[in-house]
Amino acid sequence: MEQGAVIWLTGMAASGKSTIGAEVCERLRAQGFRVENLDADEVRQHLSPNLGYTIEARDENTKRLAWMGKILGRNGVHTVVAAVSSLRRFRDRAREMCPHFVEVWVKAPLEVCKARDPKGLYARAERGEVNDIAGWHQPYEEPLAPEVVCDTVAESAEQCADRIMARLVELGYTPPEGGVYTPEQEQAVAKRLGALGYL
Repeated sequence: MEQGAVIWLTGMAASGKSTIGAEVCERLRAQGFRVENLDADEVRQHLSPNLGYTIEARDENTKRLAWMGKILGRNGVHTVVAAVSSLRRFRDRAREMCPHFVEVWVKAPLEVCKARDPKGLYARAERGEVNDIAGWHQPYEEPLAPEVVCDTVAESAEQCADRIMARLVELGYTPPEGGVYTPEQEQAVAKRLGALGYL
């Protein structure tokens, strides 16, 4: 059974992670892959409703998400994780746990995220009801070397998904649509497999 990839979308609240993640899931399913979408907010709601948003709680939540991604991946399931995962050490741990890890930085300025605010989180913060938003009250450490950067001010969710899907092909985690690699894609996959010690 082939190892499934873990596509980890990190970014501040309202940056566009869930929207892009849903689009990637839809495309993977359309290609016949088994896929799970682990949205951090939904996982919290169903598994850890009492888990807060302190740094320690965020640490625990991302550890659980990484463990689920690891288990699903080893059973051949591609897993999309949409989680703020505010500190690099959270994401580095997930990378260590998951063999086929793809970090996607969903990038948007704080002011844009505040203006979008689909869940009213930033409005609550403005009213003083919450003071634990990563990137505002708590640190958000930008990724240093993500596999993909999605600028959701300049790109649509569909364009972001295009680039994530292309990167999965480049890394050898999925075949190109139609199953035929270009010579350049074959070279990139061979290089990646060689670096991992498979060739």
